[in-house]
Amino acid sequence: MKKRLIFSVIALIYICLFKITNFETGDIGSATILICVGVPFFVLVSLILFIISLFNVYKEKFNIKSLHFVSLIVNLITVVLTFDIFLFFLNPINW
Repeated sequence: MKKRLIFSVIALIYICLFKITNFETGDIGSATILICVGVPFFVLVSLILFIISLFNVYKEKFNIKSLHFVSLIVNLITVVLTFDIFLFFLNPINW
């Protein structure tokens, strides 16, 4: 469980850095890898971990003191932060 929580926090930090800086490093290659590979990967991981955490919290009957609940909240924050990223990657014009 701690591995899921740590991975959730890493995904949250990565997405927050993307939202703040937009990875404008001046280097086209590294920015492309960070945006086109890293962001969809961490968004997908966050969404999968959100679903797993939601299932585990439901199975434990919504125990607020569990690590599953903390992971659920962290992944919920990440999903809310990436809502406009979802729309960007779902738009066929941006493919």
